[in-house]
Amino acid sequence: MPVKSQQQTPPENSGVRGRTQTIKTIATKVASFTSKRASAGAIRSGRSRTSVADSKRSHQSTPVKTERTPEELIYLRRHKIISEVDDKNIDEVLNLSDFSHIPKSFLTEIEQDDIYATILEELQKKKSILNASKNISEQQDEEEPISPDFMAVDDENKNISGEISYPISDENNSKVSNDGYDTDIEIESPVKQKTPISGKDKYRKLCEKGKLVPCSYFMAHINKDEMVLRYHQFSTDDIRAITKTLTTNYNVERLFLDGNYLQEQAAQHIAKLIISNDFITELSLVDNRLGGGEGTKEICRMLTLNQNLKKINLSGNKFNELDVAQLIEAFERNTTLRELDLSHNCFGEKCGEMLGAFISGNDSLEYINLGWNNFREQSAIDMIGGITENTRLRRCNLEMNGFGPSGGQILAECIKKNTVLEELNINGNRLNTQNAFAIGQALSVNDTLQVLKIADNQINSDGALAVFLCIKANETNRLREIDFSHTVVTQETVNICEDIKKLKNGNFKYQVGKVTPELLKSNADTICYIKTNTDLLKKLRTNAAKVKPNEN
Repeated sequence: MPVKSQQQTPPENSGVRGRTQTIKTIATKVASFTSKRASAGAIRSGRSRTSVADSKRSHQSTPVKTERTPEELIYLRRHKIISEVDDKNIDEVLNLSDFSHIPKSFLTEIEQDDIYATILEELQKKKSILNASKNISEQQDEEEPISPDFMAVDDENKNISGEISYPISDENNSKVSNDGYDTDIEIESPVKQKTPISGKDKYRKLCEKGKLVPCSYFMAHINKDEMVLRYHQFSTDDIRAITKTLTTNYNVERLFLDGNYLQEQAAQHIAKLIISNDFITELSLVDNRLGGGEGTKEICRMLTLNQNLKKINLSGNKFNELDVAQLIEAFERNTTLRELDLSHNCFGEKCGEMLGAFISGNDSLEYINLGWNNFREQSAIDMIGGITENTRLRRCNLEMNGFGPSGGQILAECIKKNTVLEELNINGNRLNTQNAFAIGQALSVNDTLQVLKIADNQINSDGALAVFLCIKANETNRLREIDFSHTVVTQETVNICEDIKKLKNGNFKYQVGKVTPELLKSNADTICYIKTNTDLLKKLRTNAAKVKPNEN
């Protein structure tokens, strides 16, 4: 059964003082309550206005009960109906989710006394907060500001929860402590962050969009530091999907795209990748068709703008004399490049002078490969002159260029004067026996060269012998490997090599061709080789004989 609120009639003076003190306390706690709750319930209108006089008559006609039956107490505990509002339970009242449990007399007094204006003002603020949140989510008509008429109670015994209500708090709203007060800390709902798309998913979507068949090897190795994609016959669309995926990949450091016949359009996508991704430090583009026209421009733009690439292999891309000027300009602007491979291209006689000037002034490259090009005569001389003047280059590959006898003499001067070069490959350059004697004499004063590859040249057995005799005579040389493959030698040459190996405590490796039997004549006397300078060879034998290996 419904239980109506209880109204007591205290004496005039004491009642006014007590009531005034209670209202002041209520107003103070309402202000405190405002600072603790950032969001509150809204007050919705919809009831007809009820006059104050009718509310008073309804309130005065309510019978006063002094005692409650056990059934009434159980109902009160179950529904939390508050019989009277004072300074002791104002916090409990303001935390209610349904204002239907508040006595009607308290709601009526809000209309009559100015001291309750603080509560009305607070309710208006709550209503404005709710309206603001609704306007963001959807367009609705603005409601009229709250007024005391919304607090009026109908003559009939109706629930006013539709007019005044607070949203039921959940786990993400402010928690209420055991003593009835809200905590100062409000637990905000966790912000859901979007899970970043993995490289595999990104690549699948790009392939699906471009109607491409995904490369299983690429997806399997996408999180490794080395990506080897050689000879996959990729199209330009395949390269676009791969490079877009790798743009935000910070795992791959070495990328190999050899033998995919990539051309100008693919060069654009590769250039964008290398410019945007600074984690890739090694790039190999062997056996493609990037040379000429726009392909060369994109490679040059990539080299100019990227300042983190350490190694690049542009071998077999048909770069020619028309491309060399652009490439050299890009190489000069890039100060981080350490290894450069331009082998198996089409650089000819007009390129030697420009490349030589570039190499002589470069102070960042440590390795350069210019093998399998067309450097001849004067172009070879100019290029080798640049290598001679370079003070940073450690390894140089010049094989299969056909320097000829004139280039061989310049090579000997380079070995003699250069004090930083450690590895030199001059295989297959049409060097003759006289060039071998000159190179041997240069080795007798060189203390830095460690590896020399001089195979597949037109050098007879006496030329090879002269080189090894000079190496033995120079006790301070650092040579640890020499390659004379396919060069026929005598048993004397093999014996000298074994002596050098003993002098270096086994730290010497040599490769020679077949050994001529002693009964046969030396190939130095045949007409297909230039005759040996016998006097010089005799002198070299004498110098080498002075250095004897330890018998131990």
